[in-house]
Amino acid sequence: GDEKGPHFKFTADSQSGNIVLTVKDAAIGYDGRIISSPINIDLRKNQVMAIVGPNGIGKSTLLKSVLGQIPFVKGSSEFGTNVKVGYYDQEQHNLHDKKTVLNELWDDHPTTPEKDIRSILGSFLFIGDDVSKVVHNLSGGEKARLLLTKLAMKHDNFLILDEPTNHLDIDSKEVLENAVMDFNGTVLFVSHDRYFINKVATCVLEIAPQGSTLYLGDYDYYLEKKAEQEEIAAAKSTAETPIENSPKEVSTGKVNYQHGKERQKQERRLKRSVEEFEQLVEKLDAQKNDLENQMSSPENYNDLEKMGELQAMLQEISKKLAEAEENWEQASMELEEFLA
Repeated sequence: GDEKGPHFKFTADSQSGNIVLTVKDAAIGYDGRIISSPINIDLRKNQVMAIVGPNGIGKSTLLKSVLGQIPFVKGSSEFGTNVKVGYYDQEQHNLHDKKTVLNELWDDHPTTPEKDIRSILGSFLFIGDDVSKVVHNLSGGEKARLLLTKLAMKHDNFLILDEPTNHLDIDSKEVLENAVMDFNGTVLFVSHDRYFINKVATCVLEIAPQGSTLYLGDYDYYLEKKAEQEEIAAAKSTAETPIENSPKEVSTGKVNYQHGKERQKQERRLKRSVEEFEQLVEKLDAQKNDLENQMSSPENYNDLEKMGELQAMLQEISKKLAEAEENWEQASMELEEFLA
């Protein structure tokens, strides 16, 4: 029988030059206030670059600055020869609330036969009466799939994706992973999904207040190199710290005992932190799934007030979930480095 999950792919209808995107000594921020600088990017054809960094550092802002939606505080960016850009907006502003699913796609491609539009929508799980749904009444997951449908129909050779796995179920995430890995173009994306980054990224760009750092590998490689750098910095700091003469001699046994107690205390604190964030992620993820189920329920389709309330709640929960995942990731890294 036919596959019950979504099945799609991205294909570029033309090839870009070898240099796809160049960003030179850029600073990102708002109202002249710099939150990260300097940022440098030299993105080449067929690379898949993940942008990572703490919440609030401006990862989505960087994407919007590259697209010209938010000006750089300083510096510049430039697309290469024959680069055609497709953008996936996590805030889903590229959708029209009052259009139907069918018209959202058909209006962009009016010369494409309706049966072909319906066939493409079917591959993204919009089947039968689903294509008549009004965009405003779609769940977060349905809107995400519709945005991906629009993106796949454009056949651009450079995809810029902002949190593309948000709202997607496990099957859809897996299909998206395969679509990105099989894509015959170039990808620049922001994501908090560690598994997704590790699966598709060929390089990782870390954004920090001090600017950008490039790691030529997947997410595991990035974590490994970060740990090495922190160990080197810690060793250097220890070597440069002057040894103060204590007025009283302290026995070696007592020092070791006190050091051991402190280490056990620190380990317990780190483990507790990881467990607490893990529990919070599970709780928020369950709440998010529950809201998406409510939004996809038939009795809520035409209740605009109810859908508005549910959408606002979903956005807030998604924001909290992203922060919790970031904190969980950071706490896990700290524990791994401590136990190494």
